[in-house]
Parts: sequence; C-alpha cells; structure tokens
Amino acid sequence: MKVKSSIERGAEYLCTKLGDVVTAIEQVAVVKGLAMWEVERKISAGIRKRLIVSERQLVSLQPSAAGA
Repeated sequence: MKVKSSIERGAEYLCTKLGDVVTAIEQVAVVKGLAMWEVERKISAGIRKRLIVSERQLVSLQPSAAGA
C-alpha cells in the first residue's frame, strides 16, 4: 500500500536520525500511516549503505517555494 508523500524518488534529503544527507530510493512500506522509505547514504568513496527510515525523518534540502 502506498501513501501520498511529499518525498520524491532520487531527490536528496537530510535524514534527521542520521544527521547526514541521503538519497531517496523508493517507498517500501506504510507503518502506522507513515510512509517508510528506503534511502541510500554515501559513507566514503564508492561505499554506500541503504536503510529504511520514516518520511518524518527526511527534510528537504531545497528551500520551499511556499515560504518565498
């Protein structure tokens, strides 16, 4: 089941849980009404790690147009 989410595949976000920039891969589940996303984090040159986080933990790096 997919939920409508403001997260976009392939976009970069700040993951508040990790304190690091991650790339959204795809929505993989819904837990308690929240979309869970598989994200990829670059650890060092050529090494990447994938993990699952809640959409609530992803903050857009782009300034919002609504605030302008």
